Amino acid sequence: MKRFLIFAWIVSAEAKDFGTLGQTFPIQEKSLLEVIQTKLQNLSTLGQLERHQKYLIQEASYKIKRPASVKGLHRTVTPRSFGYDPTITVPYDLKDHQGKVFHVQGTHLNPLDTHTLHQPLLFIDGEDSEQVEWARRNLKRAVSKLLPKVIFVKGSPLDRTEHLQQPVYFDQGGFLIQKLGITQVPAKVIQKGKILWIEEVSITQEIQKEKG
Repeated sequence: MKRFLIFAWIVSAEAKDFGTLGQTFPIQEKSLLEVIQTKLQNLSTLGQLERHQKYLIQEASYKIKRPASVKGLHRTVTPRSFGYDPTITVPYDLKDHQGKVFHVQGTHLNPLDTHTLHQPLLFIDGEDSEQVEWARRNLKRAVSKLLPKVIFVKGSPLDRTEHLQQPVYFDQGGFLIQKLGITQVPAKVIQKGKILWIEEVSITQEIQKEKG
């Protein structure tokens, strides 16, 4: 990984356009390996190589430990429940390697016909201690061995894995959130028949119901 980061930084540093000045001549290609070795040697001589290497490693490590937060979400104020139909319409004929059509254009396909969502999905803000506790209660109440999957939209999954005593995932780029139409967290997703059922939960109201 260190070598890749160094290489990426070198290539970025070399990719500059200084325009065209005066007469031009045929390009005599220089060995990429030679360019890399020269750049490394120059950095080493200037005492910058180790510093840049540490910086790139720290930057990559930080992004892994704390991914960019998913935008456009807020804590659930008004709870709501709704269904998401994952059915797609085939935009053109799908063929196998022999050219045989196995799905014609216009066919409706539902992934839930062949794949089942066995485990509920819990989307939470990992920096909100009450949402983390809500997820922990859901894990504790689970009656089967297939525990819910906890998915962060903010915060560090690695920091909470030990607390929740199971792997924690992160919705990189908010792909799942956007696909499902979730705008509030915490939210719970389960399968109901051929649709996914989504509940944006108010923790305050849920606690009041449990007490009442």
